[in-house]
Amino acid sequence: MPSWPNSNETSDNDDEYMREFSSMQMEYFQTPDTVIDPSFCGLVTESDRRCILHRQSAGKFVAFEGTDTGRRFIGCATEDGVNCGVLEWVDAPRPVILQRCLSKLWDMYHEQNLGRAQDNEAHGIEVAKLQKELDSLANQYSQLVDDVSKLFDYQDGIKSHDMDCTSQAINELKEKKKQLEDQAKIELQMEKLKLKKEQRCILQSQADIIQNTRKAMKELEVEKDLLKEEKKKLENVIAELLKVGHGCKEKLDKIKEVVMEE
Repeated sequence: MPSWPNSNETSDNDDEYMREFSSMQMEYFQTPDTVIDPSFCGLVTESDRRCILHRQSAGKFVAFEGTDTGRRFIGCATEDGVNCGVLEWVDAPRPVILQRCLSKLWDMYHEQNLGRAQDNEAHGIEVAKLQKELDSLANQYSQLVDDVSKLFDYQDGIKSHDMDCTSQAINELKEKKKQLEDQAKIELQMEKLKLKKEQRCILQSQADIIQNTRKAMKELEVEKDLLKEEKKKLENVIAELLKVGHGCKEKLDKIKEVVMEE
């Protein structure tokens, strides 16, 4: 765990801290994601200790990642403080059972996000394909318009029937282009609606994780209270047994004295 030197220490102590900092393994220098908790936030004002890397005051954070979800810790308050790692854990590690539950919940969360990302990628490919077809049709339409214009210039005396056929072909192409454009707009609108729905699902998943974590912590507290009650009962039983044992010993001693006197 990185050290926190006092701001009034000498330069020799600073060199010692820097040597200690250089010898640390890089696995410690990764701050977990955090969640806002109004009851534990802001800068640490109780002491004048500062981050070794940035010489800035420490901040209060609550972890929101992996088996450490919900644990409070002290970390660097700078924007790039993610590379400073967790400087000090305020709460003790979670019980093993709760860690397994948190790990399972986060695995399910990441698995769902991966599935949504794959679906979004597939939808993106389909939309790109439709857009490419739409561009190709627009190019064909433009080329046809140019060809028709040249044809009008070259054959000014074409029969009205042929002109009608050409106009009909142009109108059909315009109608087809309009249909494809409308279809592409609908596809894009549906894609936006799907993305909004997925975002709501992600936010709901995060809320469920927080709620389940709090519920598991409350259950652990209840079990802890029950164990305390059982311990008190056991201590009372042992005390009663010890009292009974002492009383029997005194009676035996008196009987022994009577026998010896006789």
